[in-house]
Amino acid sequence: MQRLVFASDKLPADLDDAARFRRWRDLYTTYYFNLDTSRPEDRPFSARFEFTRFGGVGVGNFKGTVNRVGRTPHEVAADANDNFCLFLDGGRSDILSVHRGKEAVLGPGSAILFDNSQPGEVRGAAENAWFALILSRPQLLELVPNAEDVTAVPLVADRAAVRLLGRYLAILAATPEVADDSTLLAHVGQTLIDLIALALGAGRDAAATAGARGLRSARLQDIVAEIMRGFPDPAFNPSDVARKLHVTQRYVQKLLHDTGSSFTERVLELRLQKARGMLASERHDRLRVQEIASACGFSGVSYFNRCFRRRFGASPTQYRGADRTRASLE
Repeated sequence: MQRLVFASDKLPADLDDAARFRRWRDLYTTYYFNLDTSRPEDRPFSARFEFTRFGGVGVGNFKGTVNRVGRTPHEVAADANDNFCLFLDGGRSDILSVHRGKEAVLGPGSAILFDNSQPGEVRGAAENAWFALILSRPQLLELVPNAEDVTAVPLVADRAAVRLLGRYLAILAATPEVADDSTLLAHVGQTLIDLIALALGAGRDAAATAGARGLRSARLQDIVAEIMRGFPDPAFNPSDVARKLHVTQRYVQKLLHDTGSSFTERVLELRLQKARGMLASERHDRLRVQEIASACGFSGVSYFNRCFRRRFGASPTQYRGADRTRASLE
């Protein structure tokens, strides 16, 4: 899976502020997308942009002191990109959109669709945050045949589908490790497509399909996020997730079962992976195996030892010693 990160704090420390912006902009436009960008010059430059591909949808997540991003006729002529981009204001201030001869003000949480084959831009405050979702033209037109007609039309945050899309993107941003779970990539991509289609006003049949499928996948993502937050607690169980998300425990178990991995299996794997990482880390050398087991959510060290040996082919103590031996030989 492709994941790109452009972070200003990773640039050479000897660059001055203007040079840092130019270097970041060059990397951003070379490896991500051909765009024209500007920054306020009355404050230090700081920016972080992450791009992750979930199936057929590319998700860009930006935070920083870039106050204008756009495609002028020059960029459009130099790049024959005809994808759609759904832009969502993820910050706390308004952003101005200019596209197809129309200007629109986007409030926090609102969105707008851009046709990348046409010039357009967004202008914000000195510091901004946004999401940019990239979809191919055939992909979106299949669900929203009139997508070209709804470009440059603001999608306000009080619409349920827009609000759910923003919440879903926030979950993905807060749990980047989700992108490393191969069993979830297709679910995430399809959920994003469906939520975008619903936000844009898909036709009745497409909306019904997208709504059922999108809500199901969004709920699954919520469940997985809760599991990743709660697994270190030894008392953690499906009812905790169900209560937090206001669904039934049976519904939680059903959605997880359909992915091929049950609640118990997911929690156990997360605990074992955390334990393995702690055993391999010198920072935890002074911790006893029992303490590591407890920190990872195991209520008993004997059960932990059995599970660890079955999963990794060695006891926790053996694994810790073997890992140190391997490190000394490298």
